[in-house]
Amino acid sequence: MTDNELMLLLQSNPDFACAVNDMIPRAKKVYVDAKHTQKISVVTSKSKTHDGKIGTHVYINGKRKWVEKATEDELYDYLFNHYQSLDDQLKTFEEVFEMFVEDKRTHAISEHTIIEYRRYFNYIDDKIRGKRIFEITENELRTWLVDKFLLRKPKKEALRKMLQIIGMVFKFGIKKRLCIENPINYIQANEYYKLCDLSERTNEERSFSPEEIDQIRAYALEHSDNPHAVMILIAIETGMRAGELAALLKSDIEGDILHIHRQQSKVPRSKTTGKQTFVDLEYTKNERQNPKGGRLLPISDECRKSLDLALALPGESKYVFHHPDGSPVQKDCYGRYLSRACKKLGIATTHNHAFRVAFNAKLIEAGVDGNERCLVLGHSMQTNERHYSFSDRRRVEDVRNKLNMLKTV
Repeated sequence: MTDNELMLLLQSNPDFACAVNDMIPRAKKVYVDAKHTQKISVVTSKSKTHDGKIGTHVYINGKRKWVEKATEDELYDYLFNHYQSLDDQLKTFEEVFEMFVEDKRTHAISEHTIIEYRRYFNYIDDKIRGKRIFEITENELRTWLVDKFLLRKPKKEALRKMLQIIGMVFKFGIKKRLCIENPINYIQANEYYKLCDLSERTNEERSFSPEEIDQIRAYALEHSDNPHAVMILIAIETGMRAGELAALLKSDIEGDILHIHRQQSKVPRSKTTGKQTFVDLEYTKNERQNPKGGRLLPISDECRKSLDLALALPGESKYVFHHPDGSPVQKDCYGRYLSRACKKLGIATTHNHAFRVAFNAKLIEAGVDGNERCLVLGHSMQTNERHYSFSDRRRVEDVRNKLNMLKTV
């Protein structure tokens, strides 16, 4: 029964409301009697201030104190609140994590971020997750890190993320007075970097080569009746993210410009049906915290040809990439299609992000400066320089040839 249904029932049936009101005090007494072992007695005293009151001994902060109230109901109300407060202090680390997640939802945090929180939290040892939060020590966390988590050889970023999430849960616990200390404050990620996977993906693994792009393009053109294949063609010409491709609407095609201002996002599976669903968010990845209306991307001649193929897909839909019944393509399905296509072609790199890196290289070759590349790709100059601009082995040969062509003076 939902809260609204219960409220309607209470309003429409006075007898039911009276019964519920009678049940609540009885339920409180049952709860208190199960926890309170001290005798409850009527005070007999010459003092009018105390005579006739109801009292009992209660342990507060480890000290035995006498508490008395005017009536038995008032005393039980006090004891009920007292033991409820103690129960809150006995919450496990996992229970506090769930409270933390629900609190984050009220701050409109994305479901993708919550999924990430859960993914990391599930790596934590069951023994720690089931322990009362105020009992967890720095030493326990260090032991788990070394003996369990770091044996997985996580990347440095994954270690930092793990410590950050643990720290946020403890910080939330302190705010709710469920614990008094954050043990993660004494653990620095850089102490354990040497136990992480320090290898970096080579530039060849991060991007498709021009020859690989040609192979993938030819494959996609052969299967252009499939919306996933047409998405590949547009990714090649635009460097768009998978979620941006899946959420692209026909109304986003504005003459010679693509207006990129939304992304498809995964929603947690339904607990009742088990189905995976997706929603469109009205902002791109880089504008989640500060939406600015998206970005504008020029439609090149090659991109126009690919868009024409998309617009010719069978079925009516507001989406550029859709199935015959009009439903949008899911970004995960597109990712799996791309991965299978690359493996068939013998290409080691299989992720959509490699199109973004390759497209950035294409823009550099075309003489597009850094600021303009950032506008087109939708990220900061710092991100562009760190993750998108590089010289790999494929370019070294080009440089050698150019050097050999120089005339000696």
